[in-house]
Amino acid sequence: MGERKLVDKTAMPQQGVKALQYMTLAQAEQAFNGVWLIGKYKGGLAKLDIDTIVAPLVLAEQLHILGILDGREEDYDLQTIRIPNGAAIGAEVREELVVPSGEIWYVTAIRLITPADQGGTPAINWRCSLWPDRAATPDSAGQAFHDDPLSTSPGGDTWYDEFHPFAPSISVFNKPVALRLPAGTVITAVVTNLNAVATANMDCTLALKGYVGKALVG
Repeated sequence: MGERKLVDKTAMPQQGVKALQYMTLAQAEQAFNGVWLIGKYKGGLAKLDIDTIVAPLVLAEQLHILGILDGREEDYDLQTIRIPNGAAIGAEVREELVVPSGEIWYVTAIRLITPADQGGTPAINWRCSLWPDRAATPDSAGQAFHDDPLSTSPGGDTWYDEFHPFAPSISVFNKPVALRLPAGTVITAVVTNLNAVATANMDCTLALKGYVGKALVG
């Protein structure tokens, strides 16, 4: 008897997708058991798309308020950033707020406050680690929200960066949806001393406004 040739009948992913078009659900389950997540949709076979499951979960996260973010707790939802007495022109100070493990934050506003001038003029901005910085020399803290830091001389000021459906009608810099911050996200407050050497300490603050949702998606 002559030699028998072995034929490789392994189903490759692209072959499996094409084969699904001609199979019943029972045939597909038998042929690709343990390989495909499949089901029946509107009378035909369909693979499970994880993205379609995740999107509703993100919406569901927002329906559970498990805590309040209002800038009441230092190093949690409030950060004080001090420009020290004697700081040179252009001196920069940074402080971070990190979303704790297991939490998901929905931020509807970020309040920024600078005090009155003390020799120098304080300016404030913030960066988010979720946003890649596309500058020629990227900042590891992420993209800054404002192109230039905010400053009012000589009396200091308060600003709100807002994230909710009506926010863009208040300012073109605002965004129409809540800022979703998964666990591990870092918000970096950046303050800069302008114009002259500081003659006293200048304390700026960044406060988060919003709530803690129910973490359903990593």
